Parts: sequence; structure tokens; C-alpha cells
Amino acid sequence: MASSAEVRVVAATRVPLLRRPQPHLEQIPLSLFDAPFVAFPAINRVFFYDDDGGADYSSLVESLKSSLADTIAVYFPLAGKLTYLPSTGDVVVDCSPSAVADGVAFLEVEVDGGTPARTPTERLDVPAFLRLVPSLEVPELPAPVLAVQATRFVGGGGGGGVAVGVAVHHAVADGQSFWRFMDAWSAAARGRPSPPAPAFDRSAIVHPMAADMARRILRKKAPELPLVMQFVISFLTKKAHQNLDSHRISHIKNRIAELDEATTASPGTERRPRRLPSTFVAVAALVWSSVVRARASRQPDDGARAHLVFPADCRRRLDPPVDAAYFGNCVRCCVAGAAAGDLADAHRGVLHAREAIREAIDGFLEHPMVEAFDAWIDAVAALVRQPGFVAVTASPRFQVYEVDLGWGAPSRVEFASESLPNGMVAMTAGRKEASVQVMATLRPEHMEAFRSQLLYR
Repeated sequence: MASSAEVRVVAATRVPLLRRPQPHLEQIPLSLFDAPFVAFPAINRVFFYDDDGGADYSSLVESLKSSLADTIAVYFPLAGKLTYLPSTGDVVVDCSPSAVADGVAFLEVEVDGGTPARTPTERLDVPAFLRLVPSLEVPELPAPVLAVQATRFVGGGGGGGVAVGVAVHHAVADGQSFWRFMDAWSAAARGRPSPPAPAFDRSAIVHPMAADMARRILRKKAPELPLVMQFVISFLTKKAHQNLDSHRISHIKNRIAELDEATTASPGTERRPRRLPSTFVAVAALVWSSVVRARASRQPDDGARAHLVFPADCRRRLDPPVDAAYFGNCVRCCVAGAAAGDLADAHRGVLHAREAIREAIDGFLEHPMVEAFDAWIDAVAALVRQPGFVAVTASPRFQVYEVDLGWGAPSRVEFASESLPNGMVAMTAGRKEASVQVMATLRPEHMEAFRSQLLYR
């Protein structure tokens, strides 16, 4: 499918909310963790399935809508609307009868040709991918928080297959919440038992100034509410993805451990058991050092400071802890910093990256909730435009290839966005066991060097 391929809307329907929410949850205020994302682009994911079901396609789509209805009956805020309350200055997920009456938008689309960018080494055709997800962008609240699009690829030599595009407003869900919803939808589609029910009550997040801080953040991120200006950063970037198999990940873990042993070992001391880093830490260290080294190959600046931003789940770390099934945003950004010259070191760069990431994680574990949370958000946001910026999003814990919506396991899962900044990298579990899928957004002149560092260093 090229970005110029003809797109035909076959049907535009609504999936109804089958059960009314409990009265005390008809208005869910945005928490201080939700508020920063009120003007963010939606979480857009596209699931590709090679077999569209042939003659059974129509019944599979109807089954998809039916299982979605069953799922949003439990995840009811996704049928609501993000709404501004001028009397208090709050933004809420409005789940009142009038707000949820329309249900969730569901588009059925046909496209000539095959699925875009099938092989891992191809550059992503971003405009083509964006046509596979429904848009949630609106200039003014109220705004829907979920939309779904089923696209069938027909005709042409590369025809066949289906893509399910899902868009969720980031102000109502973080990555863990999104994938819990997708797991629940997949279970409903396959007729399997549902995962534990989600929790929505924002009062579970205890902070002495929770409501006031959420309002302060809203005023900064969307000062003209109910008008919302989408957070867009335009860079001349190239997007590509790469899979790291279990052998490559094991090699990186052992290499980091060997470098660590060589650094800390003292003559005559007994050798300690080797401590391998986690998959997240190992891959994040590899990604960060690879990006810095790729950039340095074109524009060396060893004295510069480089930063890696990555999310940490606060649910278990807050006092009191928040339920693991809490549905909403409950992550805080961690910031790792190191000298660019150290990270670009061909031999020890990945170890320097691991040490900085470990230090940032230790700081988070010691203080998971930053008291001046709004100031912390501003400080992290300021890093986005810095030349040494790299951010890792998502997690290898997200089993994205287990989302079976009726067509079996997906052959490919993609993040679709046109406004990712230079240096943004998404990591999820890959299609093969113990593998990790890495999708990077970088300037074109850095991409090939990055790929080489990622796979062969």
C-alpha cells in the first residue's frame, strides 16, 4: 500500500456502551499524571494480519465490534468524552449518559494493494500508516477518547490482509493501561476469560496537592481550554524498526556484565557471580549509546551532555500503592545523563549508558513521586529540543504480538504518528519469543549508522 493508494470508507458505525457506569464514576477527573497529556497526540497502534478471512471477513468484523462492545462495557471511560469544566478548571472523562450515548466510532475501510512496509528493513511509509488509524484530533473539547478502524487490503499483486488501527487519547491511558485494554479485547474476541477488572478511581493517587497540581499542569499544557493545541514537533526524520532476537539481547547482557566485572574486579579478590542487567536496561543502554554514537559519526561533540528519558511505572511505588489494574496514566519520566563522549566510546559506551540508567532508576525507586511534579514535567519537556535528546517509550513487557482479534496473532504491530521528535525510540516485545522490537525516529543521515550499531556492535 502506497500513501497514494485509494482509500474507501465502506461503513462508519458506532459501538454502543452496553452498561451504564456507576454514578460516582460518571465524571473521572484527570489526575496529575493524566494532565500532561491533554494536548498530546493519541496513542496510535496498527495491528496487521496477513489473512483477512476471505468470505468470512464480514462476520469477523461484526465479531470484532461485538467483542469491542463487551470490552468497553468494562473499560467504560473509553466510551466517554474528554470534557472541560469551566466552573472548576478541571478536565474530566465524562461518562454521563449523554456523553456515552454515541458509543465508540468504528470505521470499515478498503484500500487497494497490500500492507505497507512489510519487511523489517524497509523505511516506514508514515503517511500510509496514518491512513490506517482513525483520527482523534479535535481543536476543542469535548473530545472522544477511543476510535477503531478496520482496513481490508484488496486488489493488486500485494493485496490481502487486514489492519486494525486503534487510537486512544493519551490523557486517559498510559502504555500499561492501553495494553491491558487490548489484552481484554483480545480475550473477549477469542471467548477466553477476562483479565482482572480495571480500577478507575483517581483518588487512589495520594498527593497533598493532587487536584491543584493537575489544574496547574492543565493551564500550562492547554492555557486556552477548552481549546487544545496538539503537541506537534516537526523534524525531518526517518522512522524504521528492527527486531533484536534473544541471542543478540543475551550477548548485550553478557557484554555489559563482562565490562562491569573488568571495571570493578580487584586483584586477589574472589570473583562474584555475574549479574546480568534486565532486558529493558540492556536494550535501553544499547539503544542510547547507539544513537549517540550514530550522531557523533556525523557531528562529534564529546564534551556535550546527553540525556535519556524513559518512563517508570509508579503503581507499586506510590504510598499507598495503586492497584496494578489501575486504568489511567501512572508513570513518571526518569532522566539519565552522561557525557556524549563516554556513550560514544566503541568499547565501553554501553556500560556508561547502563550505569547512568541504573542511577536514574535508583533515584526513582528512592523518590517515585516528585513533590514539585509540575516543575519536574517542565524540566523533562525542555530536554526534547536538546540535540542530545533520546527517549525510550513503551516496554519489552508489552506482549503486543499476543493481540488476537479474530485473525490469529498479528504479523506486525506498528506505532503510527507523524509528530514523534528526533530521538524517540519505542520498545516492545517482538514477534519471536524473548525478542524485542525497536522502532526509532531519527534524522535520515543517522539511521543507517544507528542500525549498524544496534545490530553488530
